[in-house]
Amino acid sequence: MKNRFKNIGLALVAVSILLTNGCETTELGVVPSPNELNPTQADVDFFLNSIQQLVAKVHSGTEGLAENGTAQFGMEAVRMQHSFGPTYRESYEPSDFDQIWDDTYAEALIDIRTMTPLAEEASQFTHIAIAQILEAYLITTMVDMFGDVPYSEAARGGEGIFNPAVDTGASIYAAADQLLQDAIVNLNRQELVLPTNDLYYGGDETQWIKAANTMRLRLAVQSRLVNPAESTAIINSLVGGGQLIVDAADDLQFQWGSNLAAPDSRHPYFDSNYDGQGPSSDFYTCNYYMNLMANQYGEADPRTRYYFYRQQEDYSGADVITKECVTEPAIPAWWAPFDVYCLVPATNGLNGLWGRNHLDDDGIPPDDNFRTLHGVYPIGGPFDDNSFNTAVSGSTAATFGLAGAGISPMLLAANTHLMLAESALVLGTSGDARVYLEEGVRQSMNKVAAFGAVLADGTGFEATPDAINAHIADILAAYDAGNDTDKLRIIAEQVFIASWCNGMEGYNTYRRTGQPDNLTPATRVADPGTFLRSMWYPQTASDNNTNITQKANPDTPVFWDTNPEGFVD
Repeated sequence: MKNRFKNIGLALVAVSILLTNGCETTELGVVPSPNELNPTQADVDFFLNSIQQLVAKVHSGTEGLAENGTAQFGMEAVRMQHSFGPTYRESYEPSDFDQIWDDTYAEALIDIRTMTPLAEEASQFTHIAIAQILEAYLITTMVDMFGDVPYSEAARGGEGIFNPAVDTGASIYAAADQLLQDAIVNLNRQELVLPTNDLYYGGDETQWIKAANTMRLRLAVQSRLVNPAESTAIINSLVGGGQLIVDAADDLQFQWGSNLAAPDSRHPYFDSNYDGQGPSSDFYTCNYYMNLMANQYGEADPRTRYYFYRQQEDYSGADVITKECVTEPAIPAWWAPFDVYCLVPATNGLNGLWGRNHLDDDGIPPDDNFRTLHGVYPIGGPFDDNSFNTAVSGSTAATFGLAGAGISPMLLAANTHLMLAESALVLGTSGDARVYLEEGVRQSMNKVAAFGAVLADGTGFEATPDAINAHIADILAAYDAGNDTDKLRIIAEQVFIASWCNGMEGYNTYRRTGQPDNLTPATRVADPGTFLRSMWYPQTASDNNTNITQKANPDTPVFWDTNPEGFVD
């Protein structure tokens, strides 16, 4: 991705947050401090940088505060990351979602509403367009997480609307689609000045147009069950237009830095894995996902060593305290068809993949030096070169790998091709599903290999072109041999793999397609209850907004999920 300004500006962003918080207090009618700026004095670029950083926080969470972002919640639901339980109802508390709600509604949307008239007055149309695109991303993500949420009356406290009404998810999707089209219009207008420091695309309007169109594609694929004819027409139109993110150089992603303090600019997941105190309890990779990567085909997926870092390959030091099933295997009856209950098998030679199972609510054992950690992609950790370094609790942990200079992957070329593969298979949209599948996998593998090349090259374990070609050949052979259900499962599996640390893509795909249909079951009880078809409303929302009533159970399907009850589990 060609971004001239990605590695600078986080200090500037910190300043912008102070400025925008000051602006929010004036919106509420509070007399501002003479040391703070009011909206008419604030710099539009500061606002834009604040909005861009807030979107990254909503996606990836907040370092050092145990605040998960949407990517993490999505991964946990679909067995990419481990989720506590033992039932779906008990997986989360409503308060777990407070931070992403606050970042979206009390921060980002208010900043957008405050910035836009200033940018309009100054004919800064590219600033406006970027804010529109990011607003569409944020608000549709809120729909995908929670279902019906406030939008038309949101961020209007200055007008006396303190309990914004809830809009239907369908109406919000329609409004977001129009917002994206408006953004494209603004990107084609003659602006007075480009953004000084665009943290995503360096002010490249062509790339932002591709991002807007790709987001429209995502909405059309996501809502295909509601109105397949309309989705088909939009998808075909977008494919015909040719302005989509189809190459990794145009990926929409946020670049984190390696600064340890003042401010801490590292990827939040790096902080949670390598903060010197030992990995956070939230960060167990699910055994299902590591097995999918390491053992599904004749050789391990070439991305495996980039995604995961094994601290050990020898379990002889493990006992009933570090993992009870190592010495006392007791596989539940409902796990009979699965072979990854305790440890991920070393079928393809990758011994030492140590995670947890879905909805395992046991306490955290003293397994810091056994646990498989996140690797170089995308969080900026170490590459797994068989060095088996277990010093994750010491001071040197902060310098591992790329020292946290990772990315928050939001819209990737790999996912564009995989969405098109799904729609071609199930809707009959233009293009060949098999061709899209191959290109999606190739884009993902090449991106991962390039990202970690500085650490992987020369180790003998890097993802070589030959290894990539051989693995893609295995995937395509399985695809060719399968029926339509098998084909959709393979596409969905590759969405899961390409979406590492971008879990909403997997979560949405699973609810929409029911694939992969072979996910491992709950760990402690045979029936964990109805799957999370949406999440609890945040505690702050249900407590403070009289128009939001907390759900009786987090199992209400979002508007685009028209599948029957029990479709997923």
